[in-house]
Amino acid sequence: MLRTGIWDRLEKVPDPRSRRGRVYPLPCLVAVVLCALTAAGHDGVSAVAQWAARTSPAQRARLRLPRHPLTGRFRVPDEATIRRFLVALDSDALVSALLAPDAVGGLVPGPSAGTAPATGQPVAGQVVGLAVDGKTSRGARRADGSLVHLLGAATHGLGLLVGQVEVDAKSNETTVFRRLLDRLDLAGIVITADAMHTVRANLEWLVTEKKAHYLAVIKANQPRAHARMKALPWADIPVEAWRGIATRYDKTPGSYLAGLHLRTSMIWIKDFVRTIP
Repeated sequence: MLRTGIWDRLEKVPDPRSRRGRVYPLPCLVAVVLCALTAAGHDGVSAVAQWAARTSPAQRARLRLPRHPLTGRFRVPDEATIRRFLVALDSDALVSALLAPDAVGGLVPGPSAGTAPATGQPVAGQVVGLAVDGKTSRGARRADGSLVHLLGAATHGLGLLVGQVEVDAKSNETTVFRRLLDRLDLAGIVITADAMHTVRANLEWLVTEKKAHYLAVIKANQPRAHARMKALPWADIPVEAWRGIATRYDKTPGSYLAGLHLRTSMIWIKDFVRTIP
């Protein structure tokens, strides 16, 4: 059900409940919720409780559910217990524990290595890429009825999530861009994102503070930057150097190298960001 080491991560999540009357350890409650929501595909607290009630003794043992002191049978949390727990839980602390940088098995090793698509292991001479993208959660709503929108960072190739933050209903993705990436070691990493994130302040922050690279998308709504891009000598760039980016730059490790080739062809210019409003 859970990968080796996940229990150690869950132990680091602060437990908001009082010690008095506490029956279920925080890690086992989180495990129940995660397994029900992901492996079983349930989408509500009631469904999670129903899934837990149907688990076998072997599954309960793997979930580390406590046993009743008199009967010796596994105790199973009911809907009320799970609901109270989720309301009190620090969701940001849980995300940080589950998606800590070292949780991705070295997929963000630094500027000198990339990752093999099949194994996820570092490969010398290739560049590591992280894709930043936002998604609206299906079926998740806030108390005011607004939809929950999340901004996440995932590794290229395997698509492993290394960070995720919630976007405020009255804001947009660009306002949480730095909060998402701030705790990650991005030195030498290539950050890719859609045109929404082509924001001067955020791109300068990536280069100066995080020592990262980026592939910025320029559209016509930024006329000055778009005009400078259009004026670049695209015809003089060898086809093999930019083919990956011209098709889908976030698809293969080879396309990351294409981005580095383009750097020498004036597309990866540090002072170019100064033209962005």
